[in-house]
Amino acid sequence: MSSENLQGEKFLIIAFPSVGLVGSFAISYLIAQLRMKDVGELEISKISPSYMIENGNIYGPIRIYNKDNIYAILSGIPLSPFSTYELISKSIEFAKNNHIRKIIIPRGLEVNEKFIGEPISYGLAANSNSKPLCDEYNLPRIPGATVLGADASVISALKNSDAASIVLYTTCRMMLPDDDAIIKSIKTISDIIKVKVETEKFEERLEKINKDNQEMIDETRKYFGNTSRASASVPSPGIG
Repeated sequence: MSSENLQGEKFLIIAFPSVGLVGSFAISYLIAQLRMKDVGELEISKISPSYMIENGNIYGPIRIYNKDNIYAILSGIPLSPFSTYELISKSIEFAKNNHIRKIIIPRGLEVNEKFIGEPISYGLAANSNSKPLCDEYNLPRIPGATVLGADASVISALKNSDAASIVLYTTCRMMLPDDDAIIKSIKTISDIIKVKVETEKFEERLEKINKDNQEMIDETRKYFGNTSRASASVPSPGIG
């Protein structure tokens, strides 16, 4: 791994469980490869649904990481639509307080199981200040999709702000995790933030990421099992 943008513009990447665990696993891998430091937590409620205790220290489920000009906020648990809105709103506030000008939110975009092809990363600009980013990073626009639940909350929070941000949707299938979609997301994000990441090591790293995030996998599977299509989905070309 190497960085070409150590002193450049600041980026904030926000990830929490979605279909395919695309954003969560992509960011977990980037955090490890970039050796980002855990610098604190983001609280979105006075009462947290879970805590981790390690060596006598208490860790909340939403962690903040940093390496040079790259910041990441990662939630280890699925979020309700209300909590999602609060997460994005407080993340935007965090970005403003730290003079971060660009926000990326990687998510999974579910496609029909019959779809055959490589994953595609689309850029979604939720407000006028965000539209130039899609052109800057040569991101194709989503031709059409249905957005529900937590993903709709992401868009609502961004529409009500002037933050320059994009939702980076990568096509995936409803599997936990979707390796191909995660690798595509990693490559797209690394191109945007101008760092070089060796995705060849993803497979060997995946086993450890799976082990470290087993609770996230279980909670996400339970969340989508109890929620009817609470995600973003795009019809597959030529299917249905």
